[in-house]
Amino acid sequence: MAGSRERTVRFARPGRYVLNMLIFLLLVAAVVFYLSPFSPQPTSLLVDAFAANTALNGLILFVLFLGIVYHFNLTETVSRAVRWIEGFRDGVDPTTRRMRNPPALISALSQLLADTNFRERFSPESTRSMLDSVGTRMDEGREMGRYIMNLLVFLGLLGTFWGLLETVNAVAATISGLATTGGNAEDAVAQLIENLKEPLSGMGTAFSSSLFGLGGSLVVGFLDLQAGQAQNRFYTDLEDWLAGQTETIRSPANGGKSYAAGDVADLTEAIASLETALAANTETQIKASAGQNAELKDEIRALNRTLIRVGGEE
Repeated sequence: MAGSRERTVRFARPGRYVLNMLIFLLLVAAVVFYLSPFSPQPTSLLVDAFAANTALNGLILFVLFLGIVYHFNLTETVSRAVRWIEGFRDGVDPTTRRMRNPPALISALSQLLADTNFRERFSPESTRSMLDSVGTRMDEGREMGRYIMNLLVFLGLLGTFWGLLETVNAVAATISGLATTGGNAEDAVAQLIENLKEPLSGMGTAFSSSLFGLGGSLVVGFLDLQAGQAQNRFYTDLEDWLAGQTETIRSPANGGKSYAAGDVADLTEAIASLETALAANTETQIKASAGQNAELKDEIRALNRTLIRVGGEE
């Protein structure tokens, strides 16, 4: 039954998740192209937004690029892990060049598998240890992706407050300039319009950085979702395969019902602990009874001496 289950478990390649990521990036690229000067309806919206603060917006786009590359690398790591597991299942020697360098996702798992001499059955403890190591490494890998997503949001908010601060300072300077401006009313209005350009540029910094930061966070969030689904599918397939490779023990006294070796060991240990506790409890009760009997004898002797003394006085 275990061998049959091993043959039926097929590890899914993360190709469809990579395809979803590529389609989503193509849609984003289409939106960017539509809002660019090269579209059928040219517009300079994104170009003007980027020019509002080239340094900060350039940093946001660079972090976005790193997030895209990182999540594609996560899915590639899953693909390499699937190839390694399939090679091991097909009987390829792990010491060969083809399987010598497993991905970091299954580095601990590959070592445990290599020590089992290919077709050797796994104990439940080894199976749980392998699954825990893979799950831990998956969580560690996705933490970096979440950090990149949060970093994009932070940079967007940083630009927002930066732009608002510039706007407040510029408005204050404009009001101060109006108080000291002389001349007629037309010159004052012209000066006011000229001075308002700087506060409006500060608002451009605020809104443009928010646009790029939140948009980049949306892109990285979708990629993180797809990479996480690819990892979860690999973990599920790995769990099914290892379940078919885990050693079990049959108990004839229980109608041939199967027990995992680890469950039998735990049951044996619990019975031994119970026997030890019962023995200790019995010994304690015996000692307590012996102490009570000694006290009772002492009281009887004291009572006899008292009766003898009273009888002699009479």
